[in-house]
Amino acid sequence: MTAQRAASVAIESLGKRFPEGPGVLANVTLSAQPGDFVAFIGPSGCGKTTLLRLLAGLTPPSSGAVTIDGVVPTEARERLSFIFQEPTLLPWLTTRRNVELPLELGKQTEDKQTGRVEELLKLVGLENAAEQYPRQLSGGMKMRVSLARALMRQPGLLLLDEPFAALDEMTRNRLNEDLLRLREQAPFTAFFVTHSVSEAIFLSNRVFVLAANPGRIAGEITVQAPYPRTAEWRESVDYQRLVARATAMLRQTQGRS
Repeated sequence: MTAQRAASVAIESLGKRFPEGPGVLANVTLSAQPGDFVAFIGPSGCGKTTLLRLLAGLTPPSSGAVTIDGVVPTEARERLSFIFQEPTLLPWLTTRRNVELPLELGKQTEDKQTGRVEELLKLVGLENAAEQYPRQLSGGMKMRVSLARALMRQPGLLLLDEPFAALDEMTRNRLNEDLLRLREQAPFTAFFVTHSVSEAIFLSNRVFVLAANPGRIAGEITVQAPYPRTAEWRESVDYQRLVARATAMLRQTQGRS
């Protein structure tokens, strides 16, 4: 697969308030360089999903601004993909057809499709399930289809909203490793929402802890471990120390909220 340029992201004094409701986000400012893997952790209601929706241009900010490669999200939609908590596969389409869907919706020509679907199916380990339907797939396999479909667009920015939350720990850990492996194959910048501190540390080079009422950045942890990261790294002292540090920061943040 041809490598695409990872996106840069700038968030400046971002705020979101819904009509007749409290502020969801307030004064969120950060920037991400191309290739950063940014994770957000924090209590329920701190605005993590809202932040992703603002990055995707699915909802407008109440204040501040977001730019992706220097343009607003609605002008950068061809550069980004969004993976939700549920795989959202079309049940009447096979694995192959679900992966092809972004190309069909984008009306891309047949020659542009040649080889890409097969390559992605192989990358996510589903080449033998290409003709199966979603009802025939396990939860982990469905999420692999969702990953492959998102990567069909060769995004510069990948937004992930707790995509592995419903999976058992073993499957979740394996998909974490798969995601990083896919990122090596087709580089992208990632913004990842999770409630799992250990998942955030494993995947990311930057972890932001959010506080609630309103949602705001309370702290950042830099993870300097090199990629690719393996299951063995989860057993390391450095990894356990970072998980403990992030957990303590999260607890302190919740205590202040």
